[in-house]
Amino acid sequence: MAFESISPISLSTAPGRIADVIRSSILDGSFPPGSQLTEMQLADRLSVSRGPVREAMQRLVQEGLLWTKPHHGTFVVELGGKDFADIYLARRAVEGTAAVRLMSFADKEAALAELEAAIDGIGTAIAGGTWLDMVNADARFHELLVDAARSTRLTRMFRTLTAETRLCMAAFVEGNPNWPVTAVQEHRELVEAVRRRDRAEMQTLIDKHFNLDQTLAYRGDFARKERTQPLL
Repeated sequence: MAFESISPISLSTAPGRIADVIRSSILDGSFPPGSQLTEMQLADRLSVSRGPVREAMQRLVQEGLLWTKPHHGTFVVELGGKDFADIYLARRAVEGTAAVRLMSFADKEAALAELEAAIDGIGTAIAGGTWLDMVNADARFHELLVDAARSTRLTRMFRTLTAETRLCMAAFVEGNPNWPVTAVQEHRELVEAVRRRDRAEMQTLIDKHFNLDQTLAYRGDFARKERTQPLL
């Protein structure tokens, strides 16, 4: 486990900043799925007390990136195929609702322009970025889509899925060589459906994007692969 990948931080650092450091180390594969994290090791490495580390870890448990086994410790989550399917099902509910609401707005063009700029960012990441750049660019698009619905609760619901979503996307992007070929087109088609207020087409495109069939079952394959390098 690569504790060398993180550096000491200021004693005044809030638990939120500590959570950011741990989260990044999980997402970049420095802390691989199933690995155990301890308050003492993290506090020593970050040069902080154990109190804020404990609070940071609790936040990540709530996000779904860590889980605690009583009397054993805290571990990095290991997501399986059923988890991926369930996450995408939840995202369909949130993002589909957000898209329906966005298409009803008379003043939606500014939001659509932001989404189109985000698609350009996906293209840039595909052309010259890393896997992490691609994941971040894709996540940016979907965050903007939900935020454009102007619903505090939809945004809050989506944020609870964000960390797990990035893990899903990382596995999907790395394991699907066709993703860079189709990603830009799929996102542009979705924006155009929203612009035309074509609700049926929009939902069809979202289901296709999330690999969901008519029964809302997941059609993808997330069989676990042995990794010789970090997740992203």
